[in-house]
Amino acid sequence: MEKIRDIFINNKTILVNLTNYDSDNQFEIIESNEFNIILESFWDSNESQNNGYVTNLKEVFRNPSELLILLKYLVDNKFDNLIMKKNEFDYLVEHRKTIYMFVEKLFDYWRSFERYGIFVRDKMNVLLDNSVLVEKTNTFTQKILKLYRRLLSNISGKPIYVYRQTPGGLNSAFIVSKGNSKLPNEYSFLDNINVINAVMIRTPFIGHSESNSRSGLFKQIYTNPIKNINLTERHWLCYPIKIGKLIGYVYFHRELLHHGIALSNLFEPAFLEYNQGIKPDLIYVYGSHEIQNDKTFFIDEENDMCVGYVSRINENDYFGYMKKMILTLHNARMINEEKLPIHGAMVNIVLKNKKEYNIAITGDSGAGKSETLEALKIISKGIISEMNIIFDDMGIFFIKNNQIYANGTEIGAFVRLDDLDSGYAYRELDRAIYMNPERTNARVVLPVSEYDFIIKNHKVDYVFYANNYFDSKESIKYFSNINNAIKVFKEGKRKAKGTTSEKGIVKSYFANPFGCVQLLGKTEALINKTFNNLYKNEIPVGEIYTKLAVKGKETTGIISAAKAILMEISN
Repeated sequence: MEKIRDIFINNKTILVNLTNYDSDNQFEIIESNEFNIILESFWDSNESQNNGYVTNLKEVFRNPSELLILLKYLVDNKFDNLIMKKNEFDYLVEHRKTIYMFVEKLFDYWRSFERYGIFVRDKMNVLLDNSVLVEKTNTFTQKILKLYRRLLSNISGKPIYVYRQTPGGLNSAFIVSKGNSKLPNEYSFLDNINVINAVMIRTPFIGHSESNSRSGLFKQIYTNPIKNINLTERHWLCYPIKIGKLIGYVYFHRELLHHGIALSNLFEPAFLEYNQGIKPDLIYVYGSHEIQNDKTFFIDEENDMCVGYVSRINENDYFGYMKKMILTLHNARMINEEKLPIHGAMVNIVLKNKKEYNIAITGDSGAGKSETLEALKIISKGIISEMNIIFDDMGIFFIKNNQIYANGTEIGAFVRLDDLDSGYAYRELDRAIYMNPERTNARVVLPVSEYDFIIKNHKVDYVFYANNYFDSKESIKYFSNINNAIKVFKEGKRKAKGTTSEKGIVKSYFANPFGCVQLLGKTEALINKTFNNLYKNEIPVGEIYTKLAVKGKETTGIISAAKAILMEISN
């Protein structure tokens, strides 16, 4: 296994190798190479150059190495005692406040990064106890806080009276082992990439990306897009996941850790399947420098796999490129298996009277699918006893025993904060991964369902198309004519909400640019076959007006739509 560096740092990410940290060594942090690197980085940073305390300190110490010597003394000595014992430090008396503030700003600088830990296990074994990951990260966090508090107390000469349990340690950590996959020969360069075994997330996790929306389509090409990619193995990680009933190996660069970690809230892990040597149905490589074949996918019929690639340019640093490529690969596979991908949300509802309904709402990004179902949960107290998410963004319809059934793909949801109930984000703090919460199109990734439930065969009872732009007086309108229904669903019209680079009223074939538009001919046949079956079995098909893009009615429209669904199923 190629050795992982003790620390990796870029402009927003720190990755610390926790493998060799000793839980009994209380001075390990300040004596470590990692601390020295952080200190030097802060010394040279823009943040330090714009800070008066740091600027003044640079007039006292020629370099950070000289300052580090003093800080090491101050771990074990109070400032006044140190001055008394070592005359060479007499000149620092007038700089006491400056040194104190430097330590404060150094701690703030450390906390300004997204901080990850990595614990290396020689060999993957999914049966081993992974609690060592929690122990390692907790110990590391306590050491950071203890060092910070001890320095402040010793410099000021006063005890600390108010202890704030600041999240000063790691935001997330994971156990990795040397990859042991046995991919077909042309993919063997991925075999030894470190594979994730377990993940720890300290919630709420807040991630930041360079971009905050996705643009364009993923293009199908007919040569393998990752054939000529050069990877430095130690810079990459593999996260094995389940997408519906498929297995996917997702390979991402360490600079995209925030997107890799978010997978844990969105997809069921496939660590056991990886360990068993099961060949994946999908392979996704996200984050190499090559821009040739950027945002493309390939159906590898010879090896019975779908392969996707997205580069690491700034505009691609957005979780939508992680999630949507994975779903595009899934959908391409499903279409070839004659199953119709549905871009929407679907919920299983159990009423207090024990009646049960499975309701699907389709629509492209920002149409109000998930928001309507979330509103339904909020307003349904006393009427609904259970609401179970089948899928929040992507699922499939298929025919079994001459009926339409559905499966889901994800156990989580990637939802716009702007369109949720104002208190929802705070109620979910203990499970949430937030993406760019201070920006337009802020998102939260939340687990919303169980894997065993989403992959069950769920009979479809209602199908709606989410219309977010028309200010209709009614909230639901049913189609009496199958051709009219197919036309509206295929047209995929919506008003863009800033989730992509699109603006105004836009159209997207079948509201699903993730495989359906690329495999147009096969999708056409599946749509016609599916909707004919829905009408044959008298399943209600309609349009629901969410008004999510109608100015001033973004919230009331969603609530009205949810009330209309509730009225339909409770009468």
